Amino acid sequence: TDKIQHNISSGINAEYGDDLHAIKTRHDVHEANLAIILKELGNHFEDVELVDKLSRKHLKGADLFVSAGGDGTFLNVASQLEGGRMLIGLNTDPERSVGHLCARSRTTTNLKYIIKQIARGDCHFIRRSRIRVKLLNPCSSIGESTEVEIPKFALNDVYVGETSPTRLSYLELKIDDLPLEKQKSSGFLISTGSGSTAWGYHVNALDSYRTEQFLRTLGDAGLINRKLSSMEVIQIMNKFNDSFTFDPEERRMKYITREALQNCVFRAVNTQGFANSITVRSLCWNGKIVMDGIQRKFNFDDGVLANFTTSDCDSICSITFVD
Repeated sequence: TDKIQHNISSGINAEYGDDLHAIKTRHDVHEANLAIILKELGNHFEDVELVDKLSRKHLKGADLFVSAGGDGTFLNVASQLEGGRMLIGLNTDPERSVGHLCARSRTTTNLKYIIKQIARGDCHFIRRSRIRVKLLNPCSSIGESTEVEIPKFALNDVYVGETSPTRLSYLELKIDDLPLEKQKSSGFLISTGSGSTAWGYHVNALDSYRTEQFLRTLGDAGLINRKLSSMEVIQIMNKFNDSFTFDPEERRMKYITREALQNCVFRAVNTQGFANSITVRSLCWNGKIVMDGIQRKFNFDDGVLANFTTSDCDSICSITFVD
């Protein structure tokens, strides 16, 4: 067994080189910070229990949930909680992860300090909005319409479209009271305020190259009468990109059509905006609904309807900053 393990380890080292060492280093950082979290939580709270997977007992009986990891860990836990529960994220590797969903300090990444502030109540509490999804199949196998409510919620975003990234997604959209519209695109994204710093941010954000190209075009058109410095270009880029983020407590959802097909046949009109209710009918070959990443993926076959809403009763309590 030791010989086999040695051969496996040697093979991994040969293939990945220093990557294996980097993975081990990040794992050790996570474990060290996890130990700090457990100790400090035990100093300030009663009946602290570490679990790798939440059971029904935990989901019903716990007063407070703490995710130790990054935003991905937070999202995984949040999807399982009923509305109104308290979830605090603690980032175990702040050198490699921003942790937008985790409790943070503006001055330090020290977990002892952050947990102490939380225990004292010196922190900013928010209620993060989540997206509820209902599916309606008008042509089910039993000959009647069937409605199914997906038992989990999306905290960041929901992707609707084809499974293959190279195939156009064909969808029919009903957004609030706007006219019904058919679109072909690279998929349809629905985001909360929490998700506006994630995929909802990057799908819109300009990089420095495109910002410079756009500003150069404005200059060629005579709309800018002087050459901008590199610092000014960066400031404009950041201001533009930051305009796409919005309050995590906001009830409205942001919808974004990704790379809408625009030609003489298809002319997408409502490609981006805010909505209280969104209904999408699949016209896809192999459609999927993906909530907060690939861990929660559901078939979205041709003809099936999906309704997306938010509600105060579905939101979860959390913490942003502790100072």
